[in-house]
Amino acid sequence: MTLINRFFTKKRILIFVFLCFTTILSVPLYVKHKARHNIFANVKNVSNAEFAIVLGAGIKRNGTPGTYLQKRLDDALILYSNKKVEKILLTGDNGSVSHDEISVMNNYLTINGIPQDKIFADYAGFDTYSSMERADKIFDISDAIIVSQYYHLPRTIYIARNKGINATGFVTNSQYGRRAYKFREWFATVKSVFDCLINRKSKFYGKKVNTNGKSNVVLKQLLKANR
Repeated sequence: MTLINRFFTKKRILIFVFLCFTTILSVPLYVKHKARHNIFANVKNVSNAEFAIVLGAGIKRNGTPGTYLQKRLDDALILYSNKKVEKILLTGDNGSVSHDEISVMNNYLTINGIPQDKIFADYAGFDTYSSMERADKIFDISDAIIVSQYYHLPRTIYIARNKGINATGFVTNSQYGRRAYKFREWFATVKSVFDCLINRKSKFYGKKVNTNGKSNVVLKQLLKANR
């Protein structure tokens, strides 16, 4: 290989690296910019929607929500008690008997006064993209308030709106969230934009759920929940 060929090969590599670096930096900023007017910290400023969508997070061994998940559920309770939403969709990882986010979430909400017939569950919301894809395809949700930590909301809103859901975000405290989660979110946002571009399909679909009918939650007794 001649010296000139080597030079142009290195130049192509540098251009490729520069483009990748620019994409990683700019895409999350673009997504955050797009969502900036659709995230609210005060319940009074949130427009009404049919559904609140609560995304799953860590749970404790005693059958109660982890710190982040409890905050999301408390926010959903605020929305419901203020009549901002009529129903709640719980979406999360229910992949094993030992890790059942949906039952923990459902248990917490019903104990705190949400009627069971107002709660629906997506048992195959294994990631944020799948949760929003299935909210559209399986539950026919057209407008929703998404409940999550602030750092997570721009990406979630971007995906939901890409799927045709008129989505806003609600967070009562925008300050909580570990730095590691925020760092991970940066790269997850880049991946989500790519997923939307290629219209990635969820791993599971199944039959549609009639959200105007009976709740689809499979009730399980969480023996440790109140110990």
